[in-house]
Amino acid sequence: MSRLSNNVNFSIVGFGGIARTHALGAYMGNIKFPLDYSLNLKSTVTRKPMDFKIAGTENYTNIDDILSDDTIDFVDICTPNNAHFEILKKAVEAGKAVYCEKPLSSSLEDSIEMEKLVRESKLKNAVALIYRYMPAVRLIKSAVEDNLIGDIIDFKIKLYHKSYLNPNKKGSWRTKQSSGGGALVDLGVHLIDAIHFTLGKVKEVECDTRVFFKDRTNVDEIAYCKMNMRSGARGSLEVSRIFAEKDEPTTYVLYGTKGSIKMSSNEPYFIEVYNYEDNKVEKISSIKNDKLADFYPKERDSLGFHQDCHSACIVNFANSVFTGDDCENIAKFRDSLNAEIVIDACYKSDREKKPVQVDYREDL
Repeated sequence: MSRLSNNVNFSIVGFGGIARTHALGAYMGNIKFPLDYSLNLKSTVTRKPMDFKIAGTENYTNIDDILSDDTIDFVDICTPNNAHFEILKKAVEAGKAVYCEKPLSSSLEDSIEMEKLVRESKLKNAVALIYRYMPAVRLIKSAVEDNLIGDIIDFKIKLYHKSYLNPNKKGSWRTKQSSGGGALVDLGVHLIDAIHFTLGKVKEVECDTRVFFKDRTNVDEIAYCKMNMRSGARGSLEVSRIFAEKDEPTTYVLYGTKGSIKMSSNEPYFIEVYNYEDNKVEKISSIKNDKLADFYPKERDSLGFHQDCHSACIVNFANSVFTGDDCENIAKFRDSLNAEIVIDACYKSDREKKPVQVDYREDL
């Protein structure tokens, strides 16, 4: 087995843009961190194997070729969303650990079955819900747990992209309900996981979505969501694929009984904490015993927060595969399913034009 050679070998299925981000994340891990193993992209499965060539990587068109390879430790699924389930079933049948792009699938029913499949198989699994690996998000989680700003009253989290603002840009699998989904699925899943990670579960949602370029797509380009948390806090989430800002920052602000916390993806290494009583702002940039930080690039090595988060995500998973340890903070299939359950409630609210209770599965 590959473990005897101190390699963690993996294969990427689907080699579009996000797959290249995953591959770069693995190479960054080998170069920037003192790993006890080599994280090795051994093979890819793609419809156009001659479009690229990575030294030392074998390219295939049939997934069975990589699943029959006993040296492959995990499969990285980077295909359009509606292809994830069938690939997962084959990977689990072959006994491979699985790393999957978000969301799990293009339907909640399939996502439920996918989570059940990996849970019952007891195989290592993770989803590329990358925001929880950003230092600022982990700092917020720590600050909330330490009651740094008291009880949380309200929060505002938003992510604006301009990727589909150009009216001449053609639609893709990402703009189809069957294979991709709207802004809430594509972008909101990250933010909802960050909310779960820092504040816990959502009780109720009220959502409104919009489509501006109706000739190009019928899935949401903009989504506004109001959320009531089980903790008693309230907040709002906004996502868009057609809002233009220069640096496209993700921002997260929390208001509590003792002050507020602010973060921006433009400055992912710290948070600003405002103390109401002292009327002072403090920048906080470290957490004791932060295991997820072990594989997040230092500021001088950064390739931008998006790539850095992907690097931390895949290397943390590879490390779990290598050591056998179950890092509780790694985003697993159950975490993605919980986020997708919230998204499903948001779409139901949008259709019915009323607040909707979030019905999490009790077995998670």
